[in-house]
Amino acid sequence: MDPNVVSGLIGFGGAVVGGAAAIWGTTLTQKHATKMAKDTREADRQDAAFDMAVQAVFSAQDLFRGASSRDAAWDRKLIVEVDRLNLARLSLLNAELRVRLEEVALMLRYWKHTGSFDAEYGETHSAISGVIDHALAALGEYRREGKVPARSKDYIEAKGWLDQFIEDMEDHERHERENQL
Repeated sequence: MDPNVVSGLIGFGGAVVGGAAAIWGTTLTQKHATKMAKDTREADRQDAAFDMAVQAVFSAQDLFRGASSRDAAWDRKLIVEVDRLNLARLSLLNAELRVRLEEVALMLRYWKHTGSFDAEYGETHSAISGVIDHALAALGEYRREGKVPARSKDYIEAKGWLDQFIEDMEDHERHERENQL
C-alpha cells in the first residue's frame, strides 16, 4: 500500500478517535456541570426552607414574649407564622426534622392546649415557651450536626397535653356522630 494512503488513513483514524474522545469528554463535563447545578439549587432550596423555618419560630417566640393581650389579631399573626413554618418544613429533606417541625407547628397552632389548667386562677399555664426553645435548639443542632436531637422534657410534656386534647376532641366528635344516628 502506498505510504501516503497509509499515513492519510492513520491521520483520519486519529482524527475520528480524537473527535470521539472530545465529544465523550464534553458530554461527561456537561453531565457533571448539570449535576453540580442541580445539587447547588437543592442546597439553596434547603437553606431557604431552613431559614424560613427559623424565622417563623423566632417570630412566634416574639409574638408570645411581646403580647400583652392575645386577641384575634394576635391569633392571625401566629397562624401566619405557623403557616410559614409548615410551608418551610415541606421543603426539608430530613424526614425526622419535618416530623418534628410538624409537631411544633401543631403545638403552636393549639398552644392553649399545651399545658395545664389552673382552676384556682382560671387560666392555662402553657408550656409553649419550652416548645419554642426546643424547636430553636433542634434547628440549631440540625444545622451544626445534621441530626435532630431528642425531644426535651418540656416538649414531651406539652405534646402530651396536646395529644390528650386532640384525643378528647376526637372522642367528643365520635360521641356527637353516634348521638346523631
